[in-house]
Amino acid sequence: MKGLKQFGAMALAAALTITLAAPISANAEVITEYEYKDGVRSAKSYTNEDTKETLSTADYYGIGKSDVELHFPKTITIATNTYGNRHVFDTTADVAKFANFKSNKKALKVKVVSTNELTDSDKDPVYDYLSKDGKTFYYRNVEDKIVSTTDEAALPKGDSWGSYTVRFYTKKAGTYKLKFDAILKDGTTVKKSIKVIAKADGYPFKSITFAGKSLAQSLDADAAATNELWSKGFGKFTTTAKSGVIRVTMNENFKLKKIEVGTPDIVTKPEGNWTSIGYRDDYTSSLDTVEETDLEQRAWRSDEDRTVVCKWKKVKNGKKIKLAKEDPEKIGIHSSNSGYTWSTKGATTPTYVRITYYDKKNKTTHRTVVTIHKVQK
Repeated sequence: MKGLKQFGAMALAAALTITLAAPISANAEVITEYEYKDGVRSAKSYTNEDTKETLSTADYYGIGKSDVELHFPKTITIATNTYGNRHVFDTTADVAKFANFKSNKKALKVKVVSTNELTDSDKDPVYDYLSKDGKTFYYRNVEDKIVSTTDEAALPKGDSWGSYTVRFYTKKAGTYKLKFDAILKDGTTVKKSIKVIAKADGYPFKSITFAGKSLAQSLDADAAATNELWSKGFGKFTTTAKSGVIRVTMNENFKLKKIEVGTPDIVTKPEGNWTSIGYRDDYTSSLDTVEETDLEQRAWRSDEDRTVVCKWKKVKNGKKIKLAKEDPEKIGIHSSNSGYTWSTKGATTPTYVRITYYDKKNKTTHRTVVTIHKVQK
């Protein structure tokens, strides 16, 4: 059961990896703390940054990041005149599936563009996680509340689940309601509704610029492409500059909390008869890293996803930053006592800009990471 639930969480993460041109409605940031011991990293706790709910692996069996995430946002903010507005809805433990997604007004078009469902004929009890003594069961229900019980017979029955990607489109700004049915595993139906706010400019950022050139623009900036960060022979999101001013301008209903600059934390590591170069591997927090699947734009990267460990520094909005010199392409085994040596150089060196902002309507904190690539000639 847990694995299937995590599949839904992965689907949500994948669906939210969209271009900077589209608005985002996502779960609040969940911070994972790790324990690194004897060369092994394991999750220690998960904390919802906004609700402050924390679950520790020392207290429960089977917990995961999704266990402190809310499933149903209070509001979803979208942009008008774009088909890029999408949101993923995953069922809770007591829900077999969702159905009948629709708007309360004709002006907002609602379409389910992706459906993943499992119908489970088995009626075994299901839950999300368990107390260490094995006596108390916990699960998130259709009201987005954590339910605890010591009575296994009181748990939802069957491992049916569903994950749905819903697309929104409207030409008209305004406030709408998304309505849908949550069909519970006990056969009853709960009516759900979520406010949808459509704006001409519904993306959190009006602009993100480096050295006066665009890393991201909102949808209403028609001339954005003419001012993108670009260098001849290398393309988008690349620059020959060593430094430049970083500036983030937020749209209405979104507040900038902080800007951080991350540079790859690469170290030389003697390993027996080998000498290798790699990312620092003793990190203990998800805030130390960035996943390449989380990047809003990807230039000069391989198709292989990987965890990038960074040194992070908080910077002020509108101030100059220096770009990283560390080259991740040199990672690997470089020499051994057998006489083997190896070296390589990438086309660019990446600097990651992590922007933390607050959604005032939804009362949730989010992070976006964009990348600036310094050209190596």
